[in-house]
Amino acid sequence: MVVRRGEYFYLDLEFDEVFDDYDLLSFRVSVDDYGFEAYQKSWHLKEEPTRFSDHESYHCPIQMRSVIVYPGSNKVTVVFYTAKNCITAKYWITQMYATRSLEITFNYDMKFPISVVYNPFCPDDAVYLESGAECREYVLESTGRVYFGSSRSIGSKSWNFGQFDDPVLDCAYYLLAKSGLPFDSWGDPVSVARSLSALVNSNDDNGVLVGNWSGDYAGGVAPTEWRGSLAIIAKYYESKTPVKFGQCWVFSGLMTSLARALGIPARSVTNFDSAHDTNCNLIVDSFFNDTFAPIAELNSDSIWNFHVWNDLWMKRPDLGGDFDGWQAVDATPQERSDSIFRTGPCPVKAIKQGKLDVDFDTPFIYAEVNACIKHWQKNADGTNKELYSDPTKVGRSISTKAVGSEDRLDITDQYKFPEGSREEDAAFRAAKNSKKVQIKVERNDDNKRRRNLQLNIATEEYLVIGGDIKVTLELTNGARTDKKILFGIAANLKQYNGKVIRQLAFEKGEVTVKGSSTSPVELAIQSADYTNSAGCEEVGIEIVAVGIDGNDKVVKQTIVHLFNPELDIEIVGEVCQNKAFHFKCTFVNPVPFTLSDARFSIEGPGLRGKSMDKSVGQVKPGDKASCSITLTPVRCGERNFIVSFISKELKGVQKAYPIYVEPDPTAVLEDEIIEVRQQVVY
Repeated sequence: MVVRRGEYFYLDLEFDEVFDDYDLLSFRVSVDDYGFEAYQKSWHLKEEPTRFSDHESYHCPIQMRSVIVYPGSNKVTVVFYTAKNCITAKYWITQMYATRSLEITFNYDMKFPISVVYNPFCPDDAVYLESGAECREYVLESTGRVYFGSSRSIGSKSWNFGQFDDPVLDCAYYLLAKSGLPFDSWGDPVSVARSLSALVNSNDDNGVLVGNWSGDYAGGVAPTEWRGSLAIIAKYYESKTPVKFGQCWVFSGLMTSLARALGIPARSVTNFDSAHDTNCNLIVDSFFNDTFAPIAELNSDSIWNFHVWNDLWMKRPDLGGDFDGWQAVDATPQERSDSIFRTGPCPVKAIKQGKLDVDFDTPFIYAEVNACIKHWQKNADGTNKELYSDPTKVGRSISTKAVGSEDRLDITDQYKFPEGSREEDAAFRAAKNSKKVQIKVERNDDNKRRRNLQLNIATEEYLVIGGDIKVTLELTNGARTDKKILFGIAANLKQYNGKVIRQLAFEKGEVTVKGSSTSPVELAIQSADYTNSAGCEEVGIEIVAVGIDGNDKVVKQTIVHLFNPELDIEIVGEVCQNKAFHFKCTFVNPVPFTLSDARFSIEGPGLRGKSMDKSVGQVKPGDKASCSITLTPVRCGERNFIVSFISKELKGVQKAYPIYVEPDPTAVLEDEIIEVRQQVVY
C-alpha cells in the first residue's frame, strides 16, 4: 500500500468471532531498515495516541484514528492516518494485539506494508504544488521527454520514468538508507534531494549508475542505448552494484523517476551551451591553436553542447522562505560538494538573482547558465592573444517538457534575466561580489562593439548522420570601401560534453570584400570523415570562424548537432486489451559501412523494465532492415512505447509511439492504482 502523507487509509479486519465494542486493538509498526541497523525502529501503536503523550505510540509516524465496529459482526475497520509532515518511509504492521475485558490479549503476527510518500496535493506539505495540471505532469506522468542537441538544433528523446513500477520506490528508500541520512530527515525534501543527487551516481558511495564519457563501453551498456529508468533501477536494486554506463540525461532520468516515486514534483531540464567552470571565477577560457582547433590541455573549463539536470519543487524553510519553488538538482558527477559528487538543491530564484551565497552549490549552477567565454589563440612563441569575449553565449534555450503536451517549454527566463538588461547586469554584479567566487573578474562583451566586419555561419539546422555537410562562412563588410579580410574557419567533431574527437576540416586565407557587401567562403565535410566516430555518442560539429580586419577581430562559434536517422513504425491489427497486435519496424542504414549485431527493441508500460527485442543481424550500407514485434496489452488506455534500432556501430536510434488501447469489456479490472482500503482475514 502506498499512502501520501496527510491522508487517511483504512484496514478491514475479519475475526473468527464477533468483535465487541469493549475489545481493544493495538498494533506494532516497524520501519523497513533495508538491511541498515541504524534504521531499526518500531512503535506500539494505540488508538488516539494523543491521549497517551507519554506512550511510544505518540511518536509513531502512522497514527490510529479510530476503530469502526459493526454490531453483531466479526468485521471491523481500522482508520489510520499520517501527519502532514510525517517521515516518508516504508513501514510494516508486524503484529496486532486484541485485548478483551482489559485482561486477555491475543497476539496476531502479520506483515502488512505501508509506504508513505510526499503529498504535492496537500497545501501543508513541503512539496505542495498548487496547479493540478503541473502535479499530474511532474508527479503522475510516467513518460516524458529529454532535450538534447545544441541551441541551434534542438532535439528530444522519449524517456520511460516508470516511477510507479517495482522496485523504483523501494530503491529510493534503499538509497536514503544507504546514504546514512538521519531517519528524522527522510521527511525533509531538501535533505532527501541532496542525498539522492549523490546516490544516483556511483562515485564515492557505489550508487546507481557509473558515468562514462570515454567512448569505450565494454562491459556495460552505451548511454545512448537506454530508453528509460526502470531497467537500470531494477538491475541495481537486485544486485546492489552500480550499473554501467550513463551520461547526463540518464542521470537526470533516474533522478526524475526516484523523486516522482517519492511524491516530489520533478522535471528534467536541459541547458544548451552549458559552462563547466572548474575554478569558480565565472569565466570559461577557451584556447585555440593557429588552426583554431581547441587545445585540450589548456581547456580545464569547458562548454557542453548541452547538459541535463533536474528541477525539484519544494519549500526551503532553511533559507527563510524566500527561495521556495523549483530547486536545481544535478546527479551527474562533475564537481565535489562537501567532499561528495553531488549538486543542489539550489533555488532557481537564487540563480536568477545572482545570490551565490545561498545553499547549495549556487556558484556552480550560476556559472553553467551565465559564465563569460573568453576565446584565446596560443601563438608560436607561447604567448596567448585574446580573440574575443562573449558573455551571452552560455545558458541558452533552457528547456523542459511542457505541461500536458509533447511540446518543448523554454524556461530560460526562470533561470536568468534577458541578456544585456539592467536586471541581468545587477545579478552579475551580485554574483561577482559573492564570498564564494574565487576570482573577482570583469567581463566585457565584444558583441556590443560597433564594427564594420560581421561574420555569419550558415549551414543546415538539422543534420542527420550519414550525409555530407556544407558550411558557408559569410563575411560582411559594412564599410563603403573594399576591405581585405583575413579569415580562418575550422570544423571540429565534439562530444556533447565539450571533448574534441578530432578536427574535420580547416581553411584560412584572405579575401577582398567589396564595400557594403558579403562574400562567402565554403567548407565541405564528407560523411566518411565523421561517421565512424558518431554512431555511439551524442556528438556535434563545432564551427569556429575568425575574421580579422586590421586590428578588428571577430569570432563566431556554433554547434550543429548530428542527429540519428529516424525509423518507420506501422501498427498492424486492432489495438485492444488482451488482444495481440504487431509493431512493424523499418530502418534504412544511412552510413557507409555495415551495421552488425543489429536489433529492434521495444520498451514501455507493462513490460516492467524489460525490453522486447528482435534481432536482424547485419545491415549493409543503404539496405533496409525490418521486423514485426507482437505485443498483447493487458491494460487499456493511453500507452507510450519507445521503439529503438540498436547495433554495435550505431545506437540511440529511437522513436516514441503513443497508442490508445481499447478496453476489453470482458476483462477483470486491474488494480493499477492500489486502493487505500485493504482487507486482512484472521
